[in-house]
Amino acid sequence: MKLKTIMTLLIVCATVSIATAQKDKHFEIGLQGGYGSVWIINQNNYGLPEMDYEYTWSGGFNFQAGYNFTENIGLFTEVGVLNLGQQYKDQGAANSEIARTVDLKYLNVPVFFKYSYGESRARFRLLVGPQFCFLQKAEQTYTVNGNDFSYELHDKEGNTFDAGASDITDRYNEMDIAFVLDLGADIFLITDMLYLSAGARMFYGLTDINTSAYQLKNNDGNYEASHNAGVTFMLGLHYIIAGK
Repeated sequence: MKLKTIMTLLIVCATVSIATAQKDKHFEIGLQGGYGSVWIINQNNYGLPEMDYEYTWSGGFNFQAGYNFTENIGLFTEVGVLNLGQQYKDQGAANSEIARTVDLKYLNVPVFFKYSYGESRARFRLLVGPQFCFLQKAEQTYTVNGNDFSYELHDKEGNTFDAGASDITDRYNEMDIAFVLDLGADIFLITDMLYLSAGARMFYGLTDINTSAYQLKNNDGNYEASHNAGVTFMLGLHYIIAGK
């Protein structure tokens, strides 16, 4: 009798556990926008004098989809765009004003592990994982005293190029891989159905964005790899479409 009672209790407990686990599983989708500071770590000015960095701001947006395996743990991905790059300003000979802006347009596809925690409407959330960045276009404006700058140089393969050209897509690798850390909160507007997300997203490119032909030494006779980096503040709206 005791054994039968124990077995019955175990079966009931197992059933409740399975039901609870199933309840916590769900799919969700969302739209997010972001704005923040972006950089190119180690500028590449093709052997010409390097310039002072200027604060560079940029925005972007993405579509997010994910699946929560439990109440706290999930796997998410996004498809989005974010303009990266860097602005530079400096003074040249005879107090000339030199300005350069590099604008890199990427299609970004991150794959995130998500951890969230909290008992109230606001839940702490962490997203972490790799982001695959596909270059769409690279452009620059390069001026001296407001006039377009033009100067012929040679790349590592001996080809002539204009340092001040506007379309510089061929100077950058087609793909970058970044490490992303996103810290923030999910704030439910409708319990288990609709929530706002807000957070700070930090990313750093792990690969050299310059193609091998343009990995040219600087004025000190050294070459330093260039990396994308930045911090953006994200705001999104998410809808739980199935499950809990």
